[in-house]
Amino acid sequence: MKVLVISGFLGAGKTTFIKELANRTGRDIAIFENEYAAEGVDSTILEEGITNGEVDILEVSKGCICCSAKGDFTESVLTIANSVDPEILIVEPTGVGKLSNVLGNISRIEYDRIKLLAPVTIVDGKSVSRYIKDFDEIYTDQIKSASVILVSKMENAYPEEREHVKALLQKINPDAEIITDHYTQMEDKWFHSLYESARGANVTPFAVAVEAEKLPENFSLRGINIPSVKELTCFMEDLIRGEYGDIIRTKGHARINSEAVRFEAADLLYSITGVSGKADNTVVFIGHNIKRQKLRKKLFTGANAANAALRPVSDFGFTRKIRKRA
Repeated sequence: MKVLVISGFLGAGKTTFIKELANRTGRDIAIFENEYAAEGVDSTILEEGITNGEVDILEVSKGCICCSAKGDFTESVLTIANSVDPEILIVEPTGVGKLSNVLGNISRIEYDRIKLLAPVTIVDGKSVSRYIKDFDEIYTDQIKSASVILVSKMENAYPEEREHVKALLQKINPDAEIITDHYTQMEDKWFHSLYESARGANVTPFAVAVEAEKLPENFSLRGINIPSVKELTCFMEDLIRGEYGDIIRTKGHARINSEAVRFEAADLLYSITGVSGKADNTVVFIGHNIKRQKLRKKLFTGANAANAALRPVSDFGFTRKIRKRA
């Protein structure tokens, strides 16, 4: 089993890239997601978005696999190798995890049946300068430890803007392959090559735990009620302006009347899109000084408000396994 770690800070676009990778290659893969919050959202996006190949999706939201849950993580990797036994295991760490620690944890169990591939990090090109300043330790570690760095969200940027971002990344990691063109422009053979590239020498053999107090808070709500898209839009505007705390990442699903809607925010930008399939009325917030009671009051109305305090947020390991066939 080959293990490909795809890292990136909150909102960089890891899940979207994994969908593209799976559909371009159509291989027998398993996807191991590490949700930082107690409620997972991205697995639903993957379920709906992967249409090619044979895929297992497994999700863990029981701590960060780079530090507090590293024992459970390595045990899970061994279990996947011996039971699911995919050709490739794609690991998507939480956006606030240290890539070097994740690689170090995997390297400890590497043997003839488990091979670690060259890791990939995705960065939001518009946020590189600010995130280097605000989240230096975690963010730069994700860049330093990568063999391939993909710059996202710069499709409409000027060439000089891309070169500036590339220069910033090269200063941190001069040995990485840095791609500033959007990965959707790459040929299929490039996507397949990610499954063949051996890891470099920048893997720490033993992980060093990230101090918990340096990580952002996470807060999840299940069973939210949003009356209209207009109300959701106003809420997202208030959110990015700091009305509910210093929130750096939001993602959720909701059913508004008869329409399923996905909404997310990262680095002062938000989006609201209609989606097919289910919407489980769940939202996750990651940041600092999150105003939890204010969010509960806003997102639980009517009968939901009375039950909000009684609705627990679960703490679980693997939550689902979905087998898809072409």
